[in-house]
Amino acid sequence: MPSTKRTILFAAASVIALTGAQAVAQEGRSVDVITVTAQKREQGIQDVPVAVTAYNEELLLNAGVRDLKDLAIIAPGLNVTSTTNEFVTTARIRGIGTVGDNPGLESSVGIVIDGVPRARNGAGFNDLGELERIEVLRGPQGTLFGANTTAGIINVVTKRPEFEFGMNGEVTYIGGDASGWGASGSITGPVTDQIALRLYGAQRVRDGWQTVETFGGPRTETEDADQNFYTLRGQALIDFTDHVNLLLTADYTERDEICCVAPSLLSGATAGIINALVPGGRPMPGSSDAFARVTQANRSTEQEITDSGFSAELNWELQNFDVTAILSDRNYNLHSGQDTDFTGADIVFREADNNTFDFGNTTFEMRVSGSTENFEWMFGSYYSNETLVRQDAIQTGAHFDTYLSLLGSGGGSISTVVDLANGLAGLSAFLGNPVPGYVPLFPTQGAPLGGGNPAGDTFTQNGDSLSFFTHNTWHLTDSTDLTFGLRHTNTQKTAHFDFGESYLPACDVWEHAFGDALDFSTPGNQALLGIFSGATGVAPASLAEFGTFTCLPFARDVFAQIDNVQTLEENEFSGLLSLSHRFNDDLLVYGTYSHGYKAGGFNLDRFTQAGSTAVNFTNVLASPNSYPARFDPETVDSYELGIKTEWFNDTLLANVYLFQSEFDTYQLNTFNGIAFFVTSIDGASSHGGELELLWLPEALPGLTMQGGVTYANAAYDEFAPTGTADVDVLSGRNFSLAPEWYASGGATYNGTFGDNMTWLAHIDARYMSEQNTGSDLDPEKVQEAYTLFNGRVGIGSADESWSLELWGRNLTDEDYLQVGFDGPFQPGSFQASIGTPRSWGITLRARR
Repeated sequence: MPSTKRTILFAAASVIALTGAQAVAQEGRSVDVITVTAQKREQGIQDVPVAVTAYNEELLLNAGVRDLKDLAIIAPGLNVTSTTNEFVTTARIRGIGTVGDNPGLESSVGIVIDGVPRARNGAGFNDLGELERIEVLRGPQGTLFGANTTAGIINVVTKRPEFEFGMNGEVTYIGGDASGWGASGSITGPVTDQIALRLYGAQRVRDGWQTVETFGGPRTETEDADQNFYTLRGQALIDFTDHVNLLLTADYTERDEICCVAPSLLSGATAGIINALVPGGRPMPGSSDAFARVTQANRSTEQEITDSGFSAELNWELQNFDVTAILSDRNYNLHSGQDTDFTGADIVFREADNNTFDFGNTTFEMRVSGSTENFEWMFGSYYSNETLVRQDAIQTGAHFDTYLSLLGSGGGSISTVVDLANGLAGLSAFLGNPVPGYVPLFPTQGAPLGGGNPAGDTFTQNGDSLSFFTHNTWHLTDSTDLTFGLRHTNTQKTAHFDFGESYLPACDVWEHAFGDALDFSTPGNQALLGIFSGATGVAPASLAEFGTFTCLPFARDVFAQIDNVQTLEENEFSGLLSLSHRFNDDLLVYGTYSHGYKAGGFNLDRFTQAGSTAVNFTNVLASPNSYPARFDPETVDSYELGIKTEWFNDTLLANVYLFQSEFDTYQLNTFNGIAFFVTSIDGASSHGGELELLWLPEALPGLTMQGGVTYANAAYDEFAPTGTADVDVLSGRNFSLAPEWYASGGATYNGTFGDNMTWLAHIDARYMSEQNTGSDLDPEKVQEAYTLFNGRVGIGSADESWSLELWGRNLTDEDYLQVGFDGPFQPGSFQASIGTPRSWGITLRARR
């Protein structure tokens, strides 16, 4: 262990040991009082036959959890990554998750905030406001929570309005290289005897922690990964009677930030070409250092996000049963620019105005529950209507033509693109197939600035999901329970593919000569390649490869001819069966089988490969609706054995879980350096075990310790070769972003000094073993094992009216990859989305 880490651990242990005599007396602390809603009922956490961990308000504040990305530091088995913008954020549990670049894929890990599911992971990662608790449920959730997920649920419960007046305020100063500030405040209290309100607002601003070399732009921002947002939230609780209440909630968040560049992880041979175009445009081979936090980008990465919603929750306690109904309507909008080549050269880019995601999601859930002497029952229905619109436009920059020419000629010519296009046009005319209106091209005219797909594609998906479910517990004896649930889900989706016109003169020549399908394998095109090879001296295979690279997906006219509408309908059953037995007050053992389902959908992108097969554009042109955008649902069968125990007068919680999850199909979205394509892998699994601990020692009543260890082996089954290297490499190997070992822990100590003062010391840590961060498992994308440490110390008044805290995150300034990926159109080069560096700050809190 590095000396800095040893020092931090020793210091934290010393603080706890030397100050035990000053502990705050907290008599009667017990793990039995922890309440969760993992089964949509309030239950003691040790009575629930579910692998669930709960994090209360105090721990979340001490760990600095403001959004769900912060939660990963204290939640074992949870991994959260972000890449090219804030929306592309993915949560994984036990190694299972869904790459978030394509909104056509739903999330394997569901996010539920106050009973309302968020449409995608990226739409759930905003400031969470005032938290009561967060529950992390691991494994398929096939019955409850309004959305079927195959890996788990993050269930967020925020504070409700109170009938006792209260105010909270917080101001934070952030120091270091990425300095900034934050402020938040809330007020709650009664309006009448029956109506209470809670209002919350926050604004946070921080400089970027990555330096950007812009090479004359048009980008002007020299920093990246900054923060600039505000959020507002209002709630009204109406108690009509002692048995009927209505909670109304409205929230609005707006972000205006610069994010996210991806520095060079490793440079290949193409770096020399880029540096010939723009000196310093990419580190040369052997000189890449992603963690210098200096990157190259001449195009803007501005992002503007608005996220808003409304919900109404009605709770009605009747004589023999309870009714809960939740109605919600949410809207999420993202405009995001991108330097798509991730270099200082102007090769390809996206502008924020035509690179957008829009989500509209309306949900309604109703549950009826009740109980008899030995039976607890629940029936319900859930409906979701989702409208998703994605606009995408990749454009060519000023250097694309020259870059492609140098790449195709091995650095020998800056005019390869136009030379071949002019030669092919002349050959076509000689053979009686002239290009209409063709004028010979000069260098840079084959792929000019602003070419490609400037008009943009629009993908619109409308989805309806209707579910009916039941979840019940039969108390077979005083100590044995049988829990069973079943859910039927009907999913209907309609996707509209509206492709924009492409503009790339050199590609137009290739598509004219070889046909819009650009199928070089037909006898006629093989013959034409042979003639063209004889005229140019270039091998036919090399010519076909260059034609394909000239006509990358964003440059293909063929897409504008295959506008189409596709539909799907799925009817799936999911559910669980669990048997639990309480041997005594301190020991519960359960075994659970669950079947999970995540809906299929459509690849909302331009692509030339679907799964392991190249798209046959000849067939697609004849029948546009055969464009193979659809992918299969994801299904999983999971088995879990849980042992929940309490020790030392109920002050120590020690739980063990063993799990095995078998996927019939697993949805994978991967990038091959040219485009994303979706593959349904037949056969994958995740198995392992978890240890969860919570200790409230009687001898040190001011100390709380919480942590856990997860071992998860998540891997693809072995399968027969498909002929596609990016798919075949996965056979029998571990998932990306799925370390086998996770460990996390936190220790908090509250003490007193003087008559009216308290103090706080907190430290938490997170360890992850080696993992491959790339979806295609290239060895260059491996992240070695690493550990992160956060800490907090503070003082305050005994009546909690104020506190002052000094905190730090990533205290040892650990360098680590979030995600590694291929450099777009740069064979042998790799980029990285990296973790945040060390930060520190001072927070002043006041409450009344």
